[in-house]
Amino acid sequence: MTDQPSLRAYLQLYARGGIPREEMLATVAAWDFEEDDWDPEHTEPTHQDNTFKVLSGAALLGDITDDDYDEIHRRRRLRSV
Repeated sequence: MTDQPSLRAYLQLYARGGIPREEMLATVAAWDFEEDDWDPEHTEPTHQDNTFKVLSGAALLGDITDDDYDEIHRRRRLRSV
């Protein structure tokens, strides 16, 4: 794990209204995501905070909308071009 801030916590703060949508989109689109690791000791995906699985989980839990999720991916694709 890195010393990077927690994406999970950031998205939960957004879901509670603590961050404006445009700020969240720009920040998460530029986020330095970690590679997923698989650890048999962790059956729940809570031991990593900065992966695409966390982003997908936030969409499934309703912390971000499907439109938010799609926009983040669109912006990430634009950055890589």
